[in-house]
Amino acid sequence: MKRAKKPLANIFTLISLVAVIVVLFIVNQSQKANKQRETSIEKLTEVQRILKMDLVNDYPKTPREVAKLHGDMTRLLYSGIKDEEIEELAIKIRELCDEEFLELNPMEQYLTDLYSDISLWRKVDRKIENNFIVNEEKEENYKKDGKEYATAYISFTVTEKGKTSELRKYLMRKDKDNRWKILGWEYIADKSK
Repeated sequence: MKRAKKPLANIFTLISLVAVIVVLFIVNQSQKANKQRETSIEKLTEVQRILKMDLVNDYPKTPREVAKLHGDMTRLLYSGIKDEEIEELAIKIRELCDEEFLELNPMEQYLTDLYSDISLWRKVDRKIENNFIVNEEKEENYKKDGKEYATAYISFTVTEKGKTSELRKYLMRKDKDNRWKILGWEYIADKSK
């Protein structure tokens, strides 16, 4: 009799272990899905907040604030937002740019290039996770030909098979309304490599 109970006990133990593993797997998948949903809601909220910004009446006051806002918008564009939000945000980001920059980058060409670039990033699962102001001590303000210019630096944390950092130096000029507008930017090489 005792021998007959042992196989039953083994079968019961095995079934219990499988059940525990299945329950743990389901709980884990559910937590991952909830986290992705929360992240999506946070991004959506941030995108909506930026799209609702009134840059006519509430424009950033300093070159650093302009660069930070442009960096935030860039991060959102390259972090997996919905396709239908890309164009709205791309149009909004142009409100931070100088007329000269806009003339050199017409809307239609800008959008074509942006969609192509974002598509390439998505194919290699590349995203911008964070951005922040850096190198404040290297920022410059100067006058040239009667116009005011300034620089600001933003560092982007990019994920693609690990995390890397990209540094962008913005060049801005004050416009006729005394607002700092982006003339362009350049990527600064990491000298530690």
